[in-house]
Amino acid sequence: AAPDERRFKIYRKGASVSLSAVLPVLQRIGVEVVDERPYELRCSDRTTGWIYDFGLRIPKSPAGGDYLGDDGRERFQEAFAATWTGRAENDGFNSLVLSAGLNWREAMVLRAYAKYLRQAGSTFSQDYMEDTLRNNVHTTRLLVSLFEARMSPERQQAGVELTDALLEELDAALDQVASLDEDRILRSFLT
Repeated sequence: AAPDERRFKIYRKGASVSLSAVLPVLQRIGVEVVDERPYELRCSDRTTGWIYDFGLRIPKSPAGGDYLGDDGRERFQEAFAATWTGRAENDGFNSLVLSAGLNWREAMVLRAYAKYLRQAGSTFSQDYMEDTLRNNVHTTRLLVSLFEARMSPERQQAGVELTDALLEELDAALDQVASLDEDRILRSFLT
């Protein structure tokens, strides 16, 4: 791949995959598809297999680095597989896997809270909530950490000290949010 691109392959047995089904999943994870090369395999048992080789352009982080980081490749692949198999919805929350360094399950928690907020009468659209979380990745990560500190059995042993420290850090992060609407959205997630 070119220096600013990565290769992503899908291996499939049986029927071919439609580009119109694959591209929206990749785009919502936050990558740009620059090329695609399909390879058809005819097996000796008369079945057909496919290898789809995609060229992806990964956006740069605000610090100028690659969003994938150390474990980003695995997080990206898991998010794609979860979305492709229907375990996760195909929406803008998936882009938090790259931009905020979350895994697909953490993005699902934020999606669930957004849907709850919408049902509870929030006037903000889901797209606007997605954008707000992407625009404030540090605060987004803190919200997920707080959720895990309160709900994850592995992290509950840390106790009140961890929760209080996260709440204090979240309060400071929320004070840095420039947009009043984004502040309201993030505070709704915190509440």
